[in-house]
Amino acid sequence: MPGSSQKAWPRRDEQLIERIDNLLSAEPVLRKNFFGTVAWFLESNDLIFAGAWGEGVMLRLGEERSTDLIESGAADPHDPTGHRPKHEYVFLDRYRIKDDGVLLDWFKQASEFVGTLPPMANKPRRNTARKPNT
Repeated sequence: MPGSSQKAWPRRDEQLIERIDNLLSAEPVLRKNFFGTVAWFLESNDLIFAGAWGEGVMLRLGEERSTDLIESGAADPHDPTGHRPKHEYVFLDRYRIKDDGVLLDWFKQASEFVGTLPPMANKPRRNTARKPNT
């Protein structure tokens, strides 16, 4: 059932992470460890566009697009803490991402939006980034 599988701080789904790595292996993205799971960032501006979240994915699509998708029932709010949804993000449960073509289209939409944003400000931090499937 859509919307029922998002939990605050869910367990990593290694099969989903591997599936996403395979789908994004030829794209200009970096995979990084992110709050106990994995997220994918654009190489061009080092900003997150997607992440594995339990058995589903979270996508950064912008506040207006995210609101439209949530209101239409096509996506759920992404609420990583269980009490404060992220306004630019949506969550798609495993039922909505069964098809690789559909999932790739969602990744394309998210990466196109994030590609319009300015680069991440440089902050000194540990580098855990790597290309998917390397």
